[in-house]
Amino acid sequence: MVRKPTKKSAFAIIVAAGSGHRCPGPQAKQFLNLCGQPLYLWSVRAFQQCHTIAGIVVVGPKHNHEALLEMQQETALFDKVIAVVAGGDSRTASVCSGAAALATATANLSKSDPILIHDGVRPLVTPELISKVAEQTGSKQIAIPTTTPTATVKKIVGKTITKTIKREDIGLAQTPQGVPYGLLCEALDHWLKDPTKITDEGALIENLPLEKRTEITIINVEGEPGNLKVTFPEELQRAESLLLKKMDKKEMPYKPCQATGFGYDVHAFATERKLILGGIEIPDHAGLAGHSDADVLVHALVDALLGAVGAGDIGQHFPDHDPTFKNLCSLHFLERTMTIVREKGFHLEAADITIVAQQPKLAPYIPAMLTILKKTIASPCQLNIKATTSEGLGFTGRREGIATYAVATVTAR
Repeated sequence: MVRKPTKKSAFAIIVAAGSGHRCPGPQAKQFLNLCGQPLYLWSVRAFQQCHTIAGIVVVGPKHNHEALLEMQQETALFDKVIAVVAGGDSRTASVCSGAAALATATANLSKSDPILIHDGVRPLVTPELISKVAEQTGSKQIAIPTTTPTATVKKIVGKTITKTIKREDIGLAQTPQGVPYGLLCEALDHWLKDPTKITDEGALIENLPLEKRTEITIINVEGEPGNLKVTFPEELQRAESLLLKKMDKKEMPYKPCQATGFGYDVHAFATERKLILGGIEIPDHAGLAGHSDADVLVHALVDALLGAVGAGDIGQHFPDHDPTFKNLCSLHFLERTMTIVREKGFHLEAADITIVAQQPKLAPYIPAMLTILKKTIASPCQLNIKATTSEGLGFTGRREGIATYAVATVTAR
């Protein structure tokens, strides 16, 4: 019997935690660029636009802290995103993480509230499909969108085709798949006792004991042909083509041909620390106070680069409360930042840096700084470093610390 669920607030768990081994490249497929934005962010956008959705949990990679920080920053403008959390070693483990975060972040969740689980690599899902799935999800009812295959379907045993299967009896499952909150928690708890391989929420429910499954109805919702899953590079190209056809140019994320970012940083002097500037040690002088090596020059340059490509600031990517970065060489920050610049489709053209310090005298060390910075940046660019004093004025003039200003210009590739 098909029940017509009462309309309730629906919540979404967007799973973008995979390693993407089947889509080769330097980054997991959910972070691939699709028309100026990471693949998973298009899914977030669709759920944000759906009036049925009250809250969204995004699940990112378990072993990539920097990627999680970037996801937090990228989703900050979506007010329905209530949590960005690390996933697990499997899809279902990641759904467990998302469900736990949802329970923590959302008060008074009802057992019958629809929870929609969506693959972060299905970027073309529409708010209309999301609403249809949510409406068909009830206390004993889950909803799965499917499409009918257009090709003739064969049953294969080994290398032998044994029969032709009626296409109308076959459904190719899509996401989002809707499961009521109480049933989702029950199915996940059962799975945790024996973590077998599960490919979607339909299979998760089928994994329940038989006596429990007989109480549950799985509803087929008509899926959308364009709701493709990006698994291989050619599917990314198809997704881009479909997206460009359906979107108005005004809706496309703006990506400048050229952009400039500004960075500024300051650190106070500290005894018993080495003075590191521009990636090199300046001898015979007190160092700078800071969580990492306090390389004020590199920090300003990193902020300028992040600003140029619209990727937030150094504190978001390398927070000073994270023990990972304790006493770390700041060249690691610059190296990672250059990866972000490239992932966003930009090339560093030029950077101009000014160090403000009453002491020590830095001019003799600038050539060595330029050498190591260019090596870390690892792409042709114009790089300039200047050193000046503040004529005895301010905290730098009082020899209390060092300040650095940086400007970086990038161009779209």
